[in-house]
Amino acid sequence: MSDLKVGQVLWLKVRYQIDQVANIIHPMLIADIKDSYIEIIAIDKTAGKLHHLYHKYNYYINSENPKETVIFEDSYAQLNTKLTIENFAMLSNFRKTENTLSSQKLNDLLKEYNNYQNNNIINEERIVYMTKEEILELNS
Repeated sequence: MSDLKVGQVLWLKVRYQIDQVANIIHPMLIADIKDSYIEIIAIDKTAGKLHHLYHKYNYYINSENPKETVIFEDSYAQLNTKLTIENFAMLSNFRKTENTLSSQKLNDLLKEYNNYQNNNIINEERIVYMTKEEILELNS
């Protein structure tokens, strides 16, 4: 399997809804790793999109204090989507760094993510699983 860790970021094009594929590569924070799949959280920068922070399903991530090395500017995590991808060795190639989000921010984010996922209905079109073949095809 891969040598990935929770808190690392993969840079991928994904289907962020059942029928919608991102047209650019986005940072995807690894939230959970199982033998057969990895759960990821879509991250987007706040620059020019501060209004997105008014939605309870978006969680703010400060890129400073401490200075982050896996995100390069203030961002937000999208908690209202359940994205899972097949776990395979080549996923490591989509990391820019082996670093992880700093531990306190990662713990806070995962707590908020799990809380949101467990206490809200996730729309069916926002529950996406992608196979190795689909990941490689979109990110070749």
